[in-house]
Amino acid sequence: MKNLLLSLIILLSTVTLNADSLDGIKPLYDKVYRSSRIGDSYHFFLLSKNGKYYHLFTNKTDSLTSSELKSSNLLNILKKKQSWGKAFPKNGKYTINKGKLYTKLLWNPIKVLSPKKIKYLNKTFYIN
Repeated sequence: MKNLLLSLIILLSTVTLNADSLDGIKPLYDKVYRSSRIGDSYHFFLLSKNGKYYHLFTNKTDSLTSSELKSSNLLNILKKKQSWGKAFPKNGKYTINKGKLYTKLLWNPIKVLSPKKIKYLNKTFYIN
């Protein structure tokens, strides 16, 4: 019975996060998207296949790897890259509703413009 329930949960979670339901445009998962320079800072954004998103606003660096952005030690990693500055990490879960991506907590839209271009919180993110 437990195996059946676990299989059902896995099946339902993969159905709700199926990238094919995103208006025909699939994002690149587990890749770091970065905004253009805004003042002296950058915004970073990542969507993972398991339904999580990672967002960072910082002036401590202009590049991050996906493992760095997902790391629980992100602030320590940024301190090593640059000792001064600001960093505001945020992560959470996203969902797909009617072919659109949204954050689960505040229902903020994540618009996939192309596989290499995403818009989130009025910022446009690119993969270089």
